[in-house]
Amino acid sequence: MMGEKTGIAWTDHTFNPWIGCQKISEGCRNCYAARDNNRYQWVNEWGKDYRRTSEQNWKKPIQWAKQAVNDGVIRRVFCASLADVFDPNVPQEWREDLWDLIRSTAFIEETEIHSSGLEWLILTKRPENIRKMLPLEWQDYPPYYIRMGVTAENQEMADKRILILLGSWSGKNFLSYEPAIGPLDLWGAKYDNPNGGKTGAITSWPGMIQWLICGAESGPAARPMDIEWARSVRDQCVAANVPFFLKQMVVDGKLNVLPELDGKVWDQFPKDD
Repeated sequence: MMGEKTGIAWTDHTFNPWIGCQKISEGCRNCYAARDNNRYQWVNEWGKDYRRTSEQNWKKPIQWAKQAVNDGVIRRVFCASLADVFDPNVPQEWREDLWDLIRSTAFIEETEIHSSGLEWLILTKRPENIRKMLPLEWQDYPPYYIRMGVTAENQEMADKRILILLGSWSGKNFLSYEPAIGPLDLWGAKYDNPNGGKTGAITSWPGMIQWLICGAESGPAARPMDIEWARSVRDQCVAANVPFFLKQMVVDGKLNVLPELDGKVWDQFPKDD
């Protein structure tokens, strides 16, 4: 999982520039990375120790970018599945090296923007750190090859994190409703609109959520996801013309990847634009 093809259905590759994180919300309670660390011992103590991955691992995204350009396609890279890029406990120089790596994978010529290459998916539970930790030139002019996302495992975290994301990042974005541990109302009157009144996350100023990924929690202590929660956010996305991706759900007591919901597999992606 450090930098290879991946079993995560909504991305092509997974790249971990470093390993280690701290639990900060209810969605972290049964963290798969912390659980897997007990087996693989990537770091001595999860929540306190951090380890940068190998130089060989860091070369892989450049190889993926070249291959994507050769193939004439966009391939997505999830960064990072075993960490949070905006964790303040990570040395800032590691992040600076990551930004340089991401820049080095932008092989696309100006006339061919969006036609091929990598799209980096950066998912965080710490959107309050985005503007503080991003390169200055990306803050007002986000590069086309980064899609920034936040985790909203329940309504509390949706209300807390989504508006911060939209206010901190004007580029491409997404929302991860995983692990889904409570219902989510993206249309509710949650946020103040500077133009007057209140509006919901899916149509909120200064932008809108452009892609939603939904998934049940996995693992031995997984909390159940009500199918109605998935159905509700699916309906909200359909109504707003937002791509909806149902990653996994427990069906007949078994975790099912890319399950059917109301007779259809929902594996929608944003357009490559």
